[in-house]
Amino acid sequence: MIPTTSHPPRLTRFAILAVTGITALSVAACGSSNKAAPTSTPTSPTPNGQAPNGQARVSGLIASVAGNSVQVTERDNATAAVNFTSTTKVTELTPAKLTDVTAGSCVSVRPARGESQGGQPITAKSVRVSPAVDGKCPRPNQPPAGSSTPGPSPSNGPAAGRGVGGTVASVAGDTITVNGNDGAAPTTVAVTDTTRYTKHASASTQSIAQGKCMTAQGSLDGSGAIQATAINLRPANDGQCPGEGGPHHGRGG
Repeated sequence: MIPTTSHPPRLTRFAILAVTGITALSVAACGSSNKAAPTSTPTSPTPNGQAPNGQARVSGLIASVAGNSVQVTERDNATAAVNFTSTTKVTELTPAKLTDVTAGSCVSVRPARGESQGGQPITAKSVRVSPAVDGKCPRPNQPPAGSSTPGPSPSNGPAAGRGVGGTVASVAGDTITVNGNDGAAPTTVAVTDTTRYTKHASASTQSIAQGKCMTAQGSLDGSGAIQATAINLRPANDGQCPGEGGPHHGRGG
């Protein structure tokens, strides 16, 4: 008797396995195509810098003022909002002249290039006048109280290209005698027709006006606006704010 073949059942099993594999691959492919692409959370625009104490900081040209809110155009032409209150500390850097330099006032002097070292007299390239705070003057590398504007490079002596700062002892003609900080020896400062002068002092919120340059620092609110704790104003130069120190003006300016 010829035995019956078992090929058909084997073929049937192979067919079932093939169909099962195709089905599994189809399900996997379908599942993969249905995966959602990862989404990114948009971030709100932020002002152009951060103050050393971690607060937000913005600097630029005041485009508009409405009530207690200011729109500032930054250097990259982005716009930032700054809000202020009656408690916001406002200071302003304004043009000055030699007659604003008086005995007892604080000065930061930037010498002309090529000045020698060693306690010799210097010629002033620029002079910034500010009031004393608690009877003390800020060091040359520190801004006046309430300001976020840097002063000249640090130094108590007339090193080449470095700032000289302290209290004005006297003004005689074109010569200013400056008593250095921390008991440093007095420095004789000569001024010329090309010396530039600025004056830094406290101001009111009424001084905040369109067309001036502003540096503000404070905390960011939920809308991305700065709630300013300190604002420093300075003149613009042809509608531009080229630097935080602002333009200086010469004698009689």
